[in-house]
Amino acid sequence: MEALRRMLTAKEVADRLGVSRTTAYTVIRELNEEMAHRGCKVIPGRVSNEYFEAVYFGDRSKEGEVTDVR
Repeated sequence: MEALRRMLTAKEVADRLGVSRTTAYTVIRELNEEMAHRGCKVIPGRVSNEYFEAVYFGDRSKEGEVTDVR
């Protein structure tokens, strides 16, 4: 089984959200701005898989609870 990638590309974000690549780049830019504001290093055109999943699909780290990471 292939391990999940830590950083997602615009194509991967577009596929997961069912949006165009242009919209995916906008999503990545917004998430990277949030992460940079928190003091994280970012890579333009890529987004952390963990942060993306938490923001768009909820943080499921606690037994079935969904928490907001923002």
